[in-house]
Amino acid sequence: MGLKSKIKRFFHNRWAALCRTWHYVAIVIPFVIVALCIASIVASVIRIHTVLDGQTFQYRAEYFGSSKMSYRHLTVLALGLEQEDGSAPRSRSGGLNTESVKQLHDELDNTERSNNGSDARSQALLSSIENLWMDCYSSSAVYSAKGFIDKVEQGSVDSAEIVGVGGYYGAIHPFRFESGGFLQPEDGDRYAIVLNTQLAWNLFHSYDVLGALVEIANIRYEVVGVVCEGDDAIAEATGVTKPRAYVEFSELAHLINGPVSRKGGQASLEPGGEGSGTVEEQDLAVTCYEVLLTDPIKNIAYNDLIKVMGDTIGYSQGTSTSMEVINNTGRFNVLTLYKKFFPLKNTVDGNINGIKVPYQERSARLAEQYVVFWAEVLIVSGLMLIVGLCGVYSTLHGRKTKHAIVYVDEDEEIPEIHRV
Repeated sequence: MGLKSKIKRFFHNRWAALCRTWHYVAIVIPFVIVALCIASIVASVIRIHTVLDGQTFQYRAEYFGSSKMSYRHLTVLALGLEQEDGSAPRSRSGGLNTESVKQLHDELDNTERSNNGSDARSQALLSSIENLWMDCYSSSAVYSAKGFIDKVEQGSVDSAEIVGVGGYYGAIHPFRFESGGFLQPEDGDRYAIVLNTQLAWNLFHSYDVLGALVEIANIRYEVVGVVCEGDDAIAEATGVTKPRAYVEFSELAHLINGPVSRKGGQASLEPGGEGSGTVEEQDLAVTCYEVLLTDPIKNIAYNDLIKVMGDTIGYSQGTSTSMEVINNTGRFNVLTLYKKFFPLKNTVDGNINGIKVPYQERSARLAEQYVVFWAEVLIVSGLMLIVGLCGVYSTLHGRKTKHAIVYVDEDEEIPEIHRV
């Protein structure tokens, strides 16, 4: 065989080998695509369920509802006058306070009972329900805190969020209790306090601290419960896991005014004493008002709340910048998320028009973005899976490679590349 023939055979075989290699790669690619798409779909579904499972606060309407009576969970965020010293925000024009909350409560109670019928059967049903609907309100301040057991200090934190609550806050917020329970609306114990797990650990290095004392602004409170508000990545990112405690709403005013009961010039180690200042409970802003209303017709509860707010406190939907009404029920539905995020736009973070957003709402807003992202991954993976399956079908029913390596004797001429 001449040199020219050897060179031709060499390049012929190299090209054939390369083509055969890429042919086998092309055969494998559809199978790889299918495997990756299936893995992405499974991961997306698991991640979406994980995110939604961490948003138990958003499903209170489904929890209390039944086939005979559906509910809708609504939140009103209101603007208050923030204080430089970290104490509770003060009431302002166009906002909420305990007096306006009472007006809302009374009007909503009348509306709820009229919405659920006036016939004898409906009235019998209503009379058998202790709480046809529920509401609660809250505001927060920032203080340092110290923990005591048997009058011996156990630990301290420089900054803890102190949330003042009223109404059925514990029922509307589905806490996981590590010990004890939550503040009872009918109890009225002003010196009771509930800690979240982070604050309990920082102060006592334990969750079993019922009966221990927590000192805030020289007033001591007895621990009646320890709650876990969330422990996933979203909770960490949105401040859910920061040190936090819950007291009666009126205590926010007492914390501002300070105690007067003292022993030897020091604040009493035992709970007791009234505030000596001039700030009253009605002077404080209610920054978050939440209602769980019956919803016999979809969104009628939302419309009722808007109407009652307009009649009682002059709220005007679309023009008010001091309040924001949030429809929690169904916020993770595909259509709801589509309307909110498409076309794409900037999402809010820690405040809305200057209104402070509580941690549970920050968590829900981040969860919405997580769900949208993983839903996009799910949709793209599903489309790519179809493409991959088509590729697998073509591979299994397609033709073999057209390029074959030709082996020749030295005396034979090199033939052209065979097509088979």
